[in-house]
Amino acid sequence: MIALLLSCGTEAPPPDPRYVPLEDAVLVRRLSLDLRGVLPGEDELSALAAQDVSWQDLRDDYLEDARLEERLVALLAEQWLTRVDTFEVQFYDYHLDSTEEFAFEKAIGEEPLRLMAHIAMEDRPWTETVTADYTMANDMLADIWSLDHPGGGWQEATYTDLRPAAGVLSTNGLWWRYVTNISNLNRSRAAAISNLLLCTDPLSRPVSFAGSSQLAESDGTANAIQEDPYCVACHASIEPLAASLFGFWSPVQYSATEYGNYHAERESLWETYLQVAPGWFGTPIEGLVDLGAAIAEDSRFARCATERTAAMLWRREVRAEDFNQIEDLRQKFVDDDLRMRALLRAVTDTSAYQAGAVTEPSLEAVENTQRLLTPDQWGTLLADLTGFSWTWEGYDQLANDTTGYRMLLGGVDGDSVTTPQHLPGLTWAVSTGKLAEAAAAHVAQADLVDGGSTLLTVTADDRPGDAPFTAQLSSLHLRLFAAPPTSDELDDLASLWSDMAEISDPVTAWTGVLSVMLRDPRMVSY
Repeated sequence: MIALLLSCGTEAPPPDPRYVPLEDAVLVRRLSLDLRGVLPGEDELSALAAQDVSWQDLRDDYLEDARLEERLVALLAEQWLTRVDTFEVQFYDYHLDSTEEFAFEKAIGEEPLRLMAHIAMEDRPWTETVTADYTMANDMLADIWSLDHPGGGWQEATYTDLRPAAGVLSTNGLWWRYVTNISNLNRSRAAAISNLLLCTDPLSRPVSFAGSSQLAESDGTANAIQEDPYCVACHASIEPLAASLFGFWSPVQYSATEYGNYHAERESLWETYLQVAPGWFGTPIEGLVDLGAAIAEDSRFARCATERTAAMLWRREVRAEDFNQIEDLRQKFVDDDLRMRALLRAVTDTSAYQAGAVTEPSLEAVENTQRLLTPDQWGTLLADLTGFSWTWEGYDQLANDTTGYRMLLGGVDGDSVTTPQHLPGLTWAVSTGKLAEAAAAHVAQADLVDGGSTLLTVTADDRPGDAPFTAQLSSLHLRLFAAPPTSDELDDLASLWSDMAEISDPVTAWTGVLSVMLRDPRMVSY
């Protein structure tokens, strides 16, 4: 009986009649974009069509693909919001050249994200994200911070400044994004921990300031925190948590020396500034040294990780009506020793993930069954598909907003825009069009003029009606849209090519055809 129950727990959930599932090929396209950041290959789609493999087989392959690590970094960035364009300490504070600014900001913002992604890829328990005695660093971070790093890109590294082992909670990258000051005293950081790791946002709680005139008086805020019932209700948990973070607290802002190092000698400053001892929701702790373990043992930690993983793959917020579904996923996560790959597999088995449409009108406004490609996905799929990378003066134009187009293409900047865009808009359409044109021009030049073989297998001499020309259009259609073209679609594309070739040349004609296909609704969504 026990064996039977355990085996039942590994089965996919039954289909939910509220959702219309995607066709297998389109589902594989979604899985490949979510888990690898690239379109599925023609060989994969052909094998699927021939029933030589199932979509589950391909999904399981994608979960073992090395590219999953980069995808996890991108997906986690949408929730942890650490990839920002500007920190309070700048590249020049470390005497770096302006050409290194983007690499500097990118490395800092990705430190906590890469630690979490690394733990997932190594198939280690998710609790290690808050208990690990190491971080992830590249050569940039190793050069500017006190790190023992083997060199050679992103590798496991250890800080040498006596900071306690607490996983992401011990990373500079997290606290450079979630800053505090001499009056806030880590309270905003405590709120961030509660939000990111427990899915409980203290800042979203309703607060009444009626009768709180003392806030305008000298020391009024400090007194209200201890006396006003509206303040006490929240700060009773925030203050002890904030007290555990004084090793990262600095009385001096905008200082590379202050922000780049942990200050163990300041851990006891809670006695002076907060008069509240470190604690975790009523349980006393010694400080940061115990904080990660306390979080890992909290039942809310696993559920929050489940909610966040479901949200990032469902591409929508988790709602109250998802309670039972989330609880089922959480139980599977726990049963699999909190391994992230197992949770990703379970979420992709849900009807909400596999949905291409809904059957209940009430769900149309809240379900995201047609997702827009994110800037991260655009970057990786175009590099794989065409070899094109959109950069300018060292900046990845799809990964920043100082010079780039991340927000215009629907991404988050970690500061003013904190949720991805789900519906097309004017700036999105213009930016997508320019991106498609640039990638199309790049691959047409590379493959037809420079002798490459990235995407196009035709020659400049092939014309509509020629077998290689028709085969090329069919191949592009299958690769981009995960569906073979109809005869009418082939005729329309061939007609477009002929019209452009008549007023220009074959290279320009292929550029136009590719540009149109790359901005097709079936391409820009998944």
